[in-house]
Amino acid sequence: MKVNKITEFCTKCGSQLVDKSDYCHKCGSKIEMIKGVPTAVPVETKIPSQSVMEYDSSKYDRRRRVVIGLSVGIIVVILVPVILMSIVGVVNYQHIGTYYYDETSTDYTNLNLVIDNNVGSIDIFYDDTMTKPFEAKVELYGRKDASLSDAMNFTTTYLNNDTMEITFVSGEFDFFFWDKKVFTYDITVYINPTVTADIFVYASTGSVSLSTEAIDSLNMVNVDLQSSTGSIDLDMRNSVNTTLNNLSLGTSTGRIDIDLGVRTVLNDSYVLIATSTGSIGFEFVDLISTDSITWEISTSTGSINIGIMQNIVYPFQFFSLFDVDTSTGSITVDFFFNETIGYQFDGSTSTGSVDILGNEDGYYSPNYATAENLYDFDLITSTGSITVTEM
Repeated sequence: MKVNKITEFCTKCGSQLVDKSDYCHKCGSKIEMIKGVPTAVPVETKIPSQSVMEYDSSKYDRRRRVVIGLSVGIIVVILVPVILMSIVGVVNYQHIGTYYYDETSTDYTNLNLVIDNNVGSIDIFYDDTMTKPFEAKVELYGRKDASLSDAMNFTTTYLNNDTMEITFVSGEFDFFFWDKKVFTYDITVYINPTVTADIFVYASTGSVSLSTEAIDSLNMVNVDLQSSTGSIDLDMRNSVNTTLNNLSLGTSTGRIDIDLGVRTVLNDSYVLIATSTGSIGFEFVDLISTDSITWEISTSTGSINIGIMQNIVYPFQFFSLFDVDTSTGSITVDFFFNETIGYQFDGSTSTGSVDILGNEDGYYSPNYATAENLYDFDLITSTGSITVTEM
């Protein structure tokens, strides 16, 4: 009797098995007879260890968590103070009001003006329409529950030598913002031109400016303008025959602009003009100096631009040294000197070009060895160009 052969199939992939084959030709499964039935069984293979992969993955996850945590922390550190400041801090200060202070006595012709303002701008003007020797206007900003009566004001002390000392001290600024008596003061001062003034101004945070408003023949004993974070502007443009004994201008963060006007008499042997971060602009026309003088003009980050026109020649031996230095920025000097004045320029830069009257390093005027009035310029920048041009 003829027996029909039973067709056998792989129990894993369903493919028809080749007769007496130990492996499925389709999926490669091993075929064994189990209870007379060809059955696909797992093939034992060596699987590479996952321990290294699992270690790298976990280390990556830990790093990712650290990065995310640091990012969130940085965002919190930045945003939380901003939010707090906007709710209860300086950002949310509002205008409380305006108040005034004046000095009506004309018996005192000398003024010592001392302003120490923690936060806010300070602007000083000479005003030839005034009948009083001194006036001040204060714009007050602070917390909404503060009042004008809580604010600081100017005070006057009369000294024995025809001098009135007018002072303003704002007091310390509370960093934590919860003191309702902490204010921002924007101060505007007006000085009668007939007054001989000593001006000392310090601003912790805010700009400082002094303008002579093109008024002639002013007498200023000392001008000392300082700011920690703010610009300094001394504008004597178009003022003629101003007398100034001492000059010092400085700020940590901000630009400095100076125009000493025309034929200003300066009785100072050393002038410091310095800022850490900011540019400096400096110029004068026919400065009159009673002695040799050193100008130290420096900034860490910013350009320095100098403009000098000097026709006046002193009838004595005179030496003026300009020590000009910036770490990052260019230096530009535009000048015109009387033909009898001797001058020299030396320039040095680490990465930048030097063009001093067409020379790469420096220049000496032909009469430098014989002239009695000498002007020396030492120009140094780490990163920037140096350019000197004759007007």
